[in-house]
Amino acid sequence: MDPTTKGAIIGACATAVGALIAWLGARAQAKSALQAVQVQVKAQRLDGLWQMRRDAYADFLDTIEVIRTQIGLTIGHAAHQGPASNTAELLDARERLLDSTSAMYHKCTLLSLSVTAAEAANARRFTNTVDGVLRDMDAWIIAVRSGSPEQTELSQRMDRGLRSLRDTIDRFIEDGRSYLQTVHDLSAR
Repeated sequence: MDPTTKGAIIGACATAVGALIAWLGARAQAKSALQAVQVQVKAQRLDGLWQMRRDAYADFLDTIEVIRTQIGLTIGHAAHQGPASNTAELLDARERLLDSTSAMYHKCTLLSLSVTAAEAANARRFTNTVDGVLRDMDAWIIAVRSGSPEQTELSQRMDRGLRSLRDTIDRFIEDGRSYLQTVHDLSAR
């Protein structure tokens, strides 16, 4: 084979190998770019889910604090009113508490849509604790308004319920913080 033909063949082979290397490089670069976009989309999805969970927790906890405050106001109105006093303030406070309790159930449902089953069960346990405190509070109010001798016993039961409510709030906040910090149950599917 003459040197010109040999040079042409080597040049053609080198060009083909160069084109193959360039094609493989472009393919690898495109694949890397696609993977980078997929990772970014997954990260944005996880960030969006985390933000949704955080907002749902914040709304629910805001309602909880409103309820806790309104329980205190309702108890205060009942404690400062004797059996024969005007009940308008007490009824107004109890009505606001009822509205806040309805909002709590609504926020609990919304929270359940944004979190895991375990977190939703935690929120429902919290609402059950609130229900128990409200039942105890209502029984105590009736005893106070009627001058019943059971009011001391009912007051003690209500106080235990209020302490339990505070402990439940603290546990709920700590559990929520733990869920939000770990995000272990969300996968980047």
